Amino acid sequence: MAIRTQQVSVDELQIGMYISGIDRPWGETPFPLQGFHLEDREQLEQLKYLCKWVNVDSRKSRISLNLTRDTDPILSSATFESGQAKRAREILNLRLRAMQNDRPYQNISNLSSEMRYARKVHRRISENISRTLQALAGEGRLRFDTLKTISNDLVSSVIRNPDAFAYLSRIESHSEDVLNYSIRLASWAILTGRHLDLTRDTLCDLALASLLCKIGYTTIPQEILRAKGTPTPHVNEMLKWSLVRGVKLLRSKNAFNGRVVKLVSHHLERYDGSGFPRGVSGRHIPFLSQLIGIADYYENLVSYDFRDRPLSSTDAVRELYKKRNTLFDAHLVEEFIQAIGLYPTGSVVQLNESRLAIVIGQNQARLKPKLLILEDDRKPWEIFRRRVVDLSSANCEDFIVTSVPSLPSDNEHRHRRYFKQATTL
Repeated sequence: MAIRTQQVSVDELQIGMYISGIDRPWGETPFPLQGFHLEDREQLEQLKYLCKWVNVDSRKSRISLNLTRDTDPILSSATFESGQAKRAREILNLRLRAMQNDRPYQNISNLSSEMRYARKVHRRISENISRTLQALAGEGRLRFDTLKTISNDLVSSVIRNPDAFAYLSRIESHSEDVLNYSIRLASWAILTGRHLDLTRDTLCDLALASLLCKIGYTTIPQEILRAKGTPTPHVNEMLKWSLVRGVKLLRSKNAFNGRVVKLVSHHLERYDGSGFPRGVSGRHIPFLSQLIGIADYYENLVSYDFRDRPLSSTDAVRELYKKRNTLFDAHLVEEFIQAIGLYPTGSVVQLNESRLAIVIGQNQARLKPKLLILEDDRKPWEIFRRRVVDLSSANCEDFIVTSVPSLPSDNEHRHRRYFKQATTL
């Protein structure tokens, strides 16, 4: 399989290419962090002014890449990218190649139909993971085939349409519940795996490991887990060491293959060797464990589970971006950001005229998603009438002012209304 990302001199760029990386921090440019299609001459001139080389994603580009391979691009790459960074990218590509499909995934169902299916999957996952937690904590028999089935269902939903399940899992982000946290974490990981075109079997292992990576929390007293707010240092240590006990639980049941247990045991390791429990670094961390670790770190930033005040999606992306090549591999961080976008499906945004909306779907113009309006100036009798807005429409006058943190859990009626709107799209 051809390597997906190519480094290209700005002099070779063409309209229609997908720019996935640049030779300077994204924050110093007007371009979106998660990558973009090169649409017009104005963007091309901006890139030529600001950069000397960029990374082009061959699969996402709208044109075939027939790039010349003379000395100029190679010299450009050698000049502006360090040897260590080049080797890291090559290693990542090699690891990906062994796990990728020959062809990228395509959406095969619309949001409306997939939402109904995703709702059933979400309910089955919640019920079965809850039974699993009880079985692992006690002496009950654990049925591995049941867990395998629900992870397959989750992967199937995300493959058909990645927006539906992401929406349903995010709408529950107000709930301080380890079960819901694990489901949300899994949705981010699988969404990124789909973006990377990982094979279905790989995605199923990724889903299972993501759902079980916090299984050690069953060994912590429930009153500690139910406590709201940022954990104390002592509680943080308890949460961290619960990973060791959780891995022992998985191994003792003899129900899980060694790969899944290994992914769980390494998901708190960090790229610079500062992680837990072994302190391994770099490519010694399993690739899928790094992906789960990034999803876990991001979800921790945007949810109420272990934070007094969660970050908005854009602030969380900025925070995650700062951790590249320290806590996480830089290229994998960029792929994660490209997969979820600045405004992930299910995140809350503020529009012009101080209106609130939830992102329900992505467009090719990633900064202009589809939105479900939550609060605006409608009449009281119009509140329950759904209003969907596509910001990419030519005649749309709405625009996003900023993203806002997840909605708090202080108004259950409000959340029931939003959830009802979500599941009847």
